[in-house]
Amino acid sequence: DVQWRHFADGWIVTISLCNAQELSDGATGRDYVYERAEKTLFEARLRCVIDAGDVGVYPRVDSSLLDQEEQEIELQYAHRHIYAIGHGCAANWEVKDGKVVELRSDAMPAVEVPQMTADTGSGGEPVLSLARLADIDNDHTSRMSDLDKFISGYESWVASQQASIPALPDDDRAAANRMTERMNTAVSRMRISLRLLGNNAQARLAFSLANRAMLDQMRQHGRLQGKPSADDAYRWRPFQLAFLLTTLESTANEDNEFRDTVDLIWFPTGGGKTEAYLGLIAFQIALRRLRHSDTGGGTTILMRYTLRLLTRDQFIRATRLICALELIRREREDLGSPPITIGMWVGEATSPNTFQKAAELVSKAIAANEKPELVLDHCPWCGQGFEAGRNYDSTTKHFHFLCRNPGCSFGNSPDGVLPCNIVDEALYAEPPTMLVATVDKFARLAWEERANAFLGGTRHRPPELIIQDELHLIASALGSVAGLYEAAIDTVLQLRGVYPKYIASTATIRMADQQVKRLYGREVAVFPPPGLSCDDAYFARTVPLEQRPGRIYVGYLAPMVKRQQCLAPLAAALLLAPYVLFEGDQHELELLDAWWTQVVYHGSLKGVGNSHTAFASDVRDFMRLLLDTTVAHAQEHKKANKTDRSTPSIAQLTSLQTASQNADIFARLSKTREEDGCLDAVLATNMISVGLDVARLALMIINGQPLTTAEYIQASSRVGRSDAPGIVFANYYREQARSLSHYESFRPYHEAFYRFVEPTSVTPYTYQARLRALPAALVIVMRHGGFGLLNNGAAANFDPNDSQVSKAVQQLKRRCVLSSPDQGDEVSGHIDTLIADWQVEVERCRLARRQLEYQVPEKDNGRDRLLYNHDDRIRGLWPTLQSLRNVENTALLKAL
Repeated sequence: DVQWRHFADGWIVTISLCNAQELSDGATGRDYVYERAEKTLFEARLRCVIDAGDVGVYPRVDSSLLDQEEQEIELQYAHRHIYAIGHGCAANWEVKDGKVVELRSDAMPAVEVPQMTADTGSGGEPVLSLARLADIDNDHTSRMSDLDKFISGYESWVASQQASIPALPDDDRAAANRMTERMNTAVSRMRISLRLLGNNAQARLAFSLANRAMLDQMRQHGRLQGKPSADDAYRWRPFQLAFLLTTLESTANEDNEFRDTVDLIWFPTGGGKTEAYLGLIAFQIALRRLRHSDTGGGTTILMRYTLRLLTRDQFIRATRLICALELIRREREDLGSPPITIGMWVGEATSPNTFQKAAELVSKAIAANEKPELVLDHCPWCGQGFEAGRNYDSTTKHFHFLCRNPGCSFGNSPDGVLPCNIVDEALYAEPPTMLVATVDKFARLAWEERANAFLGGTRHRPPELIIQDELHLIASALGSVAGLYEAAIDTVLQLRGVYPKYIASTATIRMADQQVKRLYGREVAVFPPPGLSCDDAYFARTVPLEQRPGRIYVGYLAPMVKRQQCLAPLAAALLLAPYVLFEGDQHELELLDAWWTQVVYHGSLKGVGNSHTAFASDVRDFMRLLLDTTVAHAQEHKKANKTDRSTPSIAQLTSLQTASQNADIFARLSKTREEDGCLDAVLATNMISVGLDVARLALMIINGQPLTTAEYIQASSRVGRSDAPGIVFANYYREQARSLSHYESFRPYHEAFYRFVEPTSVTPYTYQARLRALPAALVIVMRHGGFGLLNNGAAANFDPNDSQVSKAVQQLKRRCVLSSPDQGDEVSGHIDTLIADWQVEVERCRLARRQLEYQVPEKDNGRDRLLYNHDDRIRGLWPTLQSLRNVENTALLKAL
């Protein structure tokens, strides 16, 4: 059937193929199965060859109906055309010399998505050498000249972008002008930072030391990997150095106009975002020590993540940099006497909160002759493995990691103490220079007076640099509550005399300006600024497929099979395929190993459970069926039977498992197929979307289209991160509208899927969000603002008429209004109500001669409490969250 619909200057044509055969009414059992098979059209296909005329671009939304960001995205992807959409199938086409010559339906569509590279044409420039930049304090003139040329290269490219604007359609020029204006701003900021390095000796020395620390830790990592290189081989990627230059001045100078700007690193996964902000962290730590010899200790950096597993991995990763900085400090008197350290502040499920708990874990491990579950199991500097009885100095009064290797720079020191800790009590006693934490842990600020140590305490400056990784995850309920806690932390730091600099990073985000404004009350600057084409932002460019293989996405839809049954045939075929294709071929052993372990992504824990059942039964049955139906290929049959994949080794990566269990699974994913413990498949939830960085993995099944495009991009980017190309099979569900829609638009979606990233929702100042978190925000400001209300018993001393209290309240209100001007009056009124309630509670307790404290043990009825847990039987004034991990309302069930 062919239908023609007139549209604008052409026609939209719909071509349909319908199977009109009907099944017999009385057929049942095997008869029904056979008849349905006989009357089913297999591998049906529609194909249209264009002999004359032109196939136009599929209609797009009028640009006048789009907001400014959408207009800019449309400009970037203007060369990615859509010529057809499928209905119950996918659509594909072939273009030659700019014209469509063929259209066809596709039952199993495949698109190869090119990789992005951070190694642009300037990759060989001497200026990128860490060793050369580490010497900038000694060879000032030549290094500054190198940096000037580096900036000029970007400046010339920006000029070429501006020169191309007159050739654009009229509707696109306004968007192009906005984009090039942001590019010029980035150039200007780099120039200002260059002047800082030229004119400020302390900043130049800090930059030199930061580069040396990055060089030392990279060199040490290379040695541990068995791949030592010459110093000149350790280099910045161009965008990393450019990011440093863009942010140096606003990080070093609180008076800089961009101090109030959140600098957001936007770069595809695997591009090196972490190293970019680690370099800035090293600079800030060194500069603070050089500037403030007396108060420069304490916590300088707050670095936050959303997932515990990612926090753990990034803590281990950052520890090597801190070790490098500490070794540099020991050589120099100008960096102060307090050690440069790092701490991890997370929930008890990942690390112990008390010395007692840590000592119990160590004692238990010694008795069992095992390693304790204490995050680090080797020296982060020399790599020597830990033993329970030798490397953990743990008592009920203290805890330290020790290195006992005499060949290690830390192991040969008198005490062997490593500059890292994970026990809450140790962190409170000796606040680390860099605090790595989960976002939800900051809910403890309302409850824990000792956490004041992280905000400067009584002896040190407050933190000056705040890093938020994976910004796109601070959304929905978590983001809405986190925004209020963020306002409180920001207010406290400003009351203590520091206006903090914020840095964030992500690989997928839309409407970042709105999200950042609501979370941090600041403007945002995305780096690198997007180019006029999605393929070229100068510091990030698409690699042509002729030069480097991309990641292949394959769409799989089983239209006659239920959701629970469609995974098994696909998984079985993928388990057998690597062995059948590559076993015995010495030239393809890398591909054999890369595609040996399949990662199966799920959108829910229920999906993981269903798949685990399928792998235990249905997948094995289909593997046998596939072998039995390939008797014509005796050699393949023989090969496949030699493998033990008939009983595949399966593991799960989910939040239901402990941090230690998930860490063990991560370690097993790195094992090659020839090593004991290698996995055939891992069933995972969205916790793999960030932080899973295993180079050997190259095969994934996305089991059902994820809820968001950002999640789809993040999850699928976990495979194909080495030389072996990644393959992603999207297993679509026939009865799920979202899955079917993505299947029908498979090619246009995958050729431009960053274009389809959805905006995140963050609403911190709605009534429901304020009800959950605004009391805690007020308490955090009062306790940690530095005017005598910190101690647990100080809740009774609250006086809204006190000048310092009044100043703090006004500061909190102003900060909230910055994030949500439209709701400013409501928020201010809500804060006034909370203050009045607190004042009434203080007066009530005074008259009743009751002691009022911030928190009281649950069964203690002799004192009144300001804060209480939602499920406490004895109530206080305000129910308050202990963690942001579960922010939805809860209900308590009681037996009748």
